[in-house]
Amino acid sequence: MLEITTMLELHVINQKTGQMIGAFAIGDAAEVVVGRDQSCDICISSASISREHCVIEQINGVLTLRDLESSGGTLLDGEPIKDIRLVHGLEVQVGPTLLRFLDS
Repeated sequence: MLEITTMLELHVINQKTGQMIGAFAIGDAAEVVVGRDQSCDICISSASISREHCVIEQINGVLTLRDLESSGGTLLDGEPIKDIRLVHGLEVQVGPTLLRFLDS
């Protein structure tokens, strides 16, 4: 059964200042890689973020965030996660940033 999700927007926020660093539409791409390497789809310059830290994957219309065995982890409420389904309002910590997912 094909499940259709609402399109999401990703806001990258500096956790210390609360300032938004960038906003990205999560469209039809099969995957969006987040990390500090310039080759990543979403590049966040911080030594505490792995070169390829996590990936947003779309499978059968369902968006999921998966940690790529990063050294600092991808955290939800301070606890490391391996993967999580993306929903409106979800916030996860990646290094010094907060990834906030909102319906677009």
